[in-house]
Formats: sequence, structure tokens, C-alpha cells
Amino acid sequence: MENGFERLNHDEVVYVEPDIFNNLDVSGTFKVHDLISAIKQYLGAEGTTEESLYSQGLDCEVLKFSAEGWTKGKVRLSLEFCPDEPEFPLEEIYQQLEKMQSQS
Repeated sequence: MENGFERLNHDEVVYVEPDIFNNLDVSGTFKVHDLISAIKQYLGAEGTTEESLYSQGLDCEVLKFSAEGWTKGKVRLSLEFCPDEPEFPLEEIYQQLEKMQSQS
């Protein structure tokens, strides 16, 4: 998880305010794969080589900061989620640490 974001599984369910997507054919509650399908339709990617960008990926080369030169591989798009509040707030961690210290 980078910067609090985690990749969502294609079968996970998302809810957004219904008026968020004006140009995509999705309801307010949808599975991730439904949104990806709506984006492919909107962009006209259905049945094209670009459609692989949303599934198995497209062949490419990447010049990463941590590598020496170009690295061959695949690139694909995904939907990520970042919760407004962390799953384990710091307060809970402090309480657990205090409890562990008192038991020692």
C-alpha cells in the first residue's frame, strides 16, 4: 500500500454519489469491473488492442529511477482506494503498546 492507497479487486463494490459520473454508464453502486468496462466503452477501447490495458496489460518498456536503463514488461490500469481514516488508528496502537509494557 503506497500513500495509503490499495488496489481494489475487480469484484469489490464501490459506492459514489450518483451524479459523479456524467459520461459513464454506471450506477452509484458498482463493482470495480463494471466501472472499468464503462471506461473502456466510453474510450472506445472495446475490441481493440488498448482493451488489454485494463486486463492482462500492454507490452511496454519503463525507465525507472531505481533501474539502470529500460525494463521490458507490461503496464495496466487499476482502481485504487485510500480510506479517510486508517484501519488501525494510532490511538489503538498506543493502547496496545501500553498494555504490553504493563504486562512485562
